[in-house]
Amino acid sequence: MPRLTLFMKLFLFCLCGAQIAAQAQTAAPAQNWAGRPIGKTVADMPSDVYRFEKHTIDSADGARHYRIELSIPRAPAPEGGYSALYMLDGNAAMDTLTEQDLASISHDNPPVLVAIGYDVPVRNDVVSRAYDYTPPVYENGKLLMQPVVRGRIGGGADVFLEFINNQVKPLARARGSIDPKKEYLWGHSYGGLFVLHTLFTQPDAFARYIMGDPSVWWHDGAVIREWRAFEKGRAAGKRVAILIGTKPRDPARPAPGPSTDTRGAIEEIAKGLRQGEGQVSYETFPQHGHGEMIRVSLERALQIAIEP
Repeated sequence: MPRLTLFMKLFLFCLCGAQIAAQAQTAAPAQNWAGRPIGKTVADMPSDVYRFEKHTIDSADGARHYRIELSIPRAPAPEGGYSALYMLDGNAAMDTLTEQDLASISHDNPPVLVAIGYDVPVRNDVVSRAYDYTPPVYENGKLLMQPVVRGRIGGGADVFLEFINNQVKPLARARGSIDPKKEYLWGHSYGGLFVLHTLFTQPDAFARYIMGDPSVWWHDGAVIREWRAFEKGRAAGKRVAILIGTKPRDPARPAPGPSTDTRGAIEEIAKGLRQGEGQVSYETFPQHGHGEMIRVSLERALQIAIEP
């Protein structure tokens, strides 16, 4: 009997271990995008076409710590200055870029790349990102203090945009000889949400807006309410690229915003911006899902950044 008891204990121990391992493997995909450590990026390697700088800046309240990575062309700046692509999720963007990407944009009118990330050793600081990239929320005409989605406080997009305008842009312009009339903003997912918020609240902040799979579902579509209050004429002449991955979602993964028709809302925005005489492109990618669109949309943003 003691032998049987010992055997059963060992069996149960192994069974529990297998279950824990299986759970860990199941949970991994949900956290590997943001929590994956960053090794060497293109900025850590010699380049014939770009030189690289890293700067750290704290938020005004000291709660968030930013890493600003500048990729500055070695070629002389054209008259008036370089164009510039401001990249949200800067850590992940730099981790995504390859030497081939830099080579592909280095021949004619190479842009300065401005990666706005966080001073952490992984692809993202998810708590800071959730605050910075999401718009303020109003309920019954009153500002909702500290709106929470997925357990994280949001609503700081206006503060973050002020940080970009007042600290990041002056730094990038001073170090990179940038033409202020040729500054472009790219973001994916929550970053795409921030791109939309910027377009709807300060449309003249950037010359072009590029977004991949914007998370318009956030807080029951708070940015959609911003859109519907937006004066469409302010979109006149604005160049906007909307890039959407339409690969079917894994049925095992719950939808992020069940009450929001994400695809329909984005199509409504694209149509409305065109009606306001905005220059809008809307592309779908049936072979790519949401996570893959960071690479797809960034690659497209690089090409847009060298277009006249």
